[in-house]
Order: sequence, then C-alpha cells, then structure tokens
Amino acid sequence: MLTSAEKIRYVQDAIARAERALRFRWPVLRYQNAIGLALWVVGFALVIATAALYLERLFPAWVTVIAIALAVSVLHELEHDLIHNLYFKSRAWVQHAMFTGIWLVKMSLNPWTRREIHLRHHRVSGQEDDIEERLIGLGEKRVWLRVLTSFLPLMAVLVYLPPALRSAPDWKPFRADWFRLWRWRQRLDVLFAIAPVVLAVLAVQGAGWATDVLVVLVLPNLLRHGCLALLSSYGHYYGDIPEHDVTMQNQILRHPLLWPLQLFCWNFGATHIIHHYYTPQPFFIRPLIRREAWRALEAVGTRVNDFGVIARANRYGQR
Repeated sequence: MLTSAEKIRYVQDAIARAERALRFRWPVLRYQNAIGLALWVVGFALVIATAALYLERLFPAWVTVIAIALAVSVLHELEHDLIHNLYFKSRAWVQHAMFTGIWLVKMSLNPWTRREIHLRHHRVSGQEDDIEERLIGLGEKRVWLRVLTSFLPLMAVLVYLPPALRSAPDWKPFRADWFRLWRWRQRLDVLFAIAPVVLAVLAVQGAGWATDVLVVLVLPNLLRHGCLALLSSYGHYYGDIPEHDVTMQNQILRHPLLWPLQLFCWNFGATHIIHHYYTPQPFFIRPLIRREAWRALEAVGTRVNDFGVIARANRYGQR
C-alpha cells in the first residue's frame, strides 16, 4: 500500500515525463511566453471580431454569446497561468497588462485579488477556509441553489461570501501600501458584479445598447462562469478530507454528458486534477498529456465520474 506522499510523487513523475516527451516532440513549446502572449492577442481579436459582426447584425445573438464565451475561456485560462507566474516571470509589467485586459473583458473579480484566493485554495483545498471554492458552492447540498449561484455570481457572493470569510479570519487581502490602488479595483469589482442586473433592467425597458452589452460581454461570461463553476465545485471534495493531501482533493469528471459544460472551460472537469498535482504547467499542455496523467491517477485510486458528490455535498465519504 502506497502512502499519500508516494502516490503524489508517482503521479507527479508521470505528468512530468509526459510533458517532457511532448516538449521534445514539439520544440515550439519552449517559447512559452510567446505562446501565452499570442493566445492573449488571439483571444481579444476573436472577442472584438465577433462583437463587431454582431453589432453589424451579421451574427445572431446566440452565436455571439457562444463564440465570445469560447474566446474568453482561453483568456480565463491565461489569467490562471499568470496567477501561477508561468509567463513573463521577469517582466511584471507585462503580467499586469495582460491581467488588466482579461479583467475588463471578463467583468469579474480582479486578478490580483483572485491570485491571493487561488494560491490560498492550493494551500487549503477542501477545507472550510477554501474561499475560492466555497464562493462557487463547494459543500452546498441544494442543487438548485448551486446552479443558480454558478450562473449568477452576484448571488453567489451574497450567499456564500459571508460564511466563507467567517471561516477564514486570517485572510487580509488589502495591503496598506496598495490601499489606493486596491480601492479603485474594488469599485470596478462592485460595478462588474451589479452590471448584469442593471443592464437587464435597462434592456427590458427597451435600451438597445444595454441589450448589446449583455450579448457581447455579460451573457458570454455568465455562460462561461456557470459551466466552470459547476465542474469545479463538483470536481472538488470538501469537509472530510485531510489537509494538504492532494490525493483526496479532486476527482476526474470526464463523462460524455458533461461535454456541453467542458466546452466552455477547456475540459476543466477532466484535467483540473492534473494542475493540483503539478502546478508549473500551462493550460494548453494539460489536454495533450491528459491520458498519461489519467493512467497514473487511476493507478493510485483517483475517483472517476463520482456523481455521488451531488448528494453528499462534496464529502469524500463512500461512493
């Protein structure tokens, strides 16, 4: 019987070997900064081009929402990689510029605060003070509320943030030397949070520009975020797992019925567990080495398509 440390080392070695082999076959992957920047530019180009075609009434609204949601899903993954310092490590200004652009097009929590709560998530995954996952419903047993809060982030903040903060009294995101900068970031965060409600009201009242903003920015992000939140929250275990034991933090969600959700978040449910074991890996590598990683993960007993977490409210428990 392998210990947790031995299982972790076994999986990490398998992932690292698969990545080395992939990079050997495709030398272009050594230009990681250039790939990241190119994907950032392409993501924005797709958003702008799709929005322009919609505004010229060449694309219907539903095509626009789907296309922009797919493009922004790439930008979201880039943001996550930047949080882990995987591009432009020695050029912070480039990271900040990329962060800013992604933040504005995602209309969500600013990336600098998200960096703090995401890195915390890796330290305390599955525990009560895992703010990031609790904000998207981790541990919530009521499926209807989980779905609503996944696709309506403002509701998630109102419902889940107060108890999450009570469980994490040590979290102090506002540093004194950054106070003024943090203040305007917070103001934009609040604006982005209430924008869907305000725009929806204006659109119902006949404001055409509000409808256009909803189609181009708000609805694509709600679609993308909802798919990601459901797969992420049901892919993690919570409450009855030991701290720091990566072997019990996630499962592999790769059932064919989940593809409509996976499409808008880069197959997140099936590959996010790889990231928990091996963080210094860009998002575009994980889908390419997933099969090797799955073999290693299943060999150490990782659960696959454990839909019982829905009834168990994310508890590891018994399948």
